[in-house]
Amino acid sequence: MTVLRMSTAALHQQGLQGLMQQQQRLARVQQELVGGVKLLRGADDPSGMARVQQMDHLLASLQQQDRNATLVEHRLRSQENALADVGTQLDRARQLAVQANSPTLSDTDRASIAAELRAVRAELLAIANRDDGNGRRLFAGTRDGVIPFADNGGVVSYAGDDGRNSLEVSPDHWVVDGEPGSEVFLRVRTGDGIVRGSAAAGNTGTGVLQSSGVVDHAAWTGQSLRVEFTAADAWRVLDGDGNELATGSYADGATITAGGMQLTISGTPAAGDSFSVEPAPVRDVFATLQGLVDALEAPAADPAARAWRSNRIGAALGDLATAQDHMLSLRANTGSRLAALDNAADARSATDLTLQESLSELRDVDVAEASTRLALHLAAIEAAQKTMLRVQGLSLFDRM
Repeated sequence: MTVLRMSTAALHQQGLQGLMQQQQRLARVQQELVGGVKLLRGADDPSGMARVQQMDHLLASLQQQDRNATLVEHRLRSQENALADVGTQLDRARQLAVQANSPTLSDTDRASIAAELRAVRAELLAIANRDDGNGRRLFAGTRDGVIPFADNGGVVSYAGDDGRNSLEVSPDHWVVDGEPGSEVFLRVRTGDGIVRGSAAAGNTGTGVLQSSGVVDHAAWTGQSLRVEFTAADAWRVLDGDGNELATGSYADGATITAGGMQLTISGTPAAGDSFSVEPAPVRDVFATLQGLVDALEAPAADPAARAWRSNRIGAALGDLATAQDHMLSLRANTGSRLAALDNAADARSATDLTLQESLSELRDVDVAEASTRLALHLAAIEAAQKTMLRVQGLSLFDRM
């Protein structure tokens, strides 16, 4: 037979421990209701706390992505405005070139146009060095803390790089904040963007290249062609290796076709004069404008010099038109990135909502459920207190 022994002190201690446990549970529920959070310590739910921390990290990442998106949007809109201003200046330069190509203008008129073209070029340089309002240059690539362009005696140098700053604007979605100046201003296709025609610098006749281009892409092998005049009324076409492709007779305004290329020439070329068509090279817009200015300021006292000037102006007109298309293409790319930012904002909002809901389920207190537990713990404490009062009035000696 087993005999259980219990002292009066043990009864009191047991009742006190029960009361203290109920008070701890009550304090816990009260703390949950006050703070609105049910995960107060990692020990309460280790896996749940780990998930909460992970979600907090993801929410912090979303906040950083939102700040990134604000920065990228500001720079892209600044770039879009700058490109629009560049387009305006190029349009003005083209208008001036058309005006300067008139044979009725005097040298004084052309000098005045050249001066205005210099102002256009200076304005383009200022736009190329424009900042984003925060002290960072728009067109310096990843070296946006330096002034990217400098004019050294008519030749523009570039101190930036070809890099692009890319920032995360929504989970796993990165957007480039702009184009480097080398891509915007320096590597610009000339001619019609495919080929570029030009007159040889040493021509002595009055032949002027009116137009050139590819008319048969299947026949054009991608190489350069050269039209040589063997006499004032006879020509031959040579490929890049010097092979003769075609010959023919010439009259003012004749169209010459060979190797998939077509050229229209006016005036009277001299024997030995030549015109070439090559795959359109890239050239910086500053050099294009400087070349146009130089052509207008050069003396043209004889018909051959005037023909040289007309050829230079005609080539510049084509280069400026292609440069305008180049800027429009960059503006379209900028617009597509701005649209991507709108999509990223929607993605961030949806992700944030999902995370907040999941986080709330894990961490936030269910007020109704917690209030019920609070009532239960209050009742338990009240019962424990009554029990303690009764126990305090008893003694094992009463049973002897």
